[in-house]
Amino acid sequence: MIGILIIGGSDCSCGAGVQGDLKTVTSLGAYGTTIITCVVAEHPGRVEALYHLPSSIIESQFHSILDFFPISAIKIGMLYKKELPQKIAELIQKFKIKAPIVVDPVLAAGNGDSLAEPGMEEELAKNLFPLATVVTPNLEEAEILSGFRIENPDDILHVAQDLSEQYQSSFLIKGGHLQGKTTIDVLHYKGKTYNFELPRILNANPHGTGCSLASATAVFLAQGLDLPQAVEKAKSTLYEKIKNQLQIGPFYFLPPA
Repeated sequence: MIGILIIGGSDCSCGAGVQGDLKTVTSLGAYGTTIITCVVAEHPGRVEALYHLPSSIIESQFHSILDFFPISAIKIGMLYKKELPQKIAELIQKFKIKAPIVVDPVLAAGNGDSLAEPGMEEELAKNLFPLATVVTPNLEEAEILSGFRIENPDDILHVAQDLSEQYQSSFLIKGGHLQGKTTIDVLHYKGKTYNFELPRILNANPHGTGCSLASATAVFLAQGLDLPQAVEKAKSTLYEKIKNQLQIGPFYFLPPA
């Protein structure tokens, strides 16, 4: 059994965050364990409240998981507190984890609500980007990290290359929020750029797709695929799920299996 360690925030709507990751990981036949960094009261339209867990509790969760479960890949999502990237990096090194690491730099919710303390991007860049197999920002997060406004697919290519060269890590920019007839994600990996483009599914915008793409990529890396193959398989798998999105009230979610 492939074990995936998911580090991130709890989303009570179960569309994104560790709940969304767990659904994705489980549907792909892996076993997910979690380290909760914060609890978010939210639904896709609004973040109501947020409580961050003490770093001592986060470290205790690390010990509970790593003392018992084999880990084949790690997916890191929402951290919120800006001291946590350093803490997480220290714990990864303490436990001598050699598995692939997917860092999803959660900085803001899809509706624009902040999900990170000011200065988080600098702490992620200093502590976790150097450990990452791939960093997976969405468009808004890529703009924050690069300081460059993304308005078209060429901009995504430019920013993916620049971020990869600046931080010496592979970057996958998730371009689903860019308008157009197709969805375009761009990976810069070992000096090469890979485009992953699929037809846009009309009226489909389920909550948590960015989290799920990152966690699916972690599963396929754990299975031994190289990064471009893992991203391609993750995107095609997620695409099929989006076709069967669930409507709950005015919002849409990925199916659980």
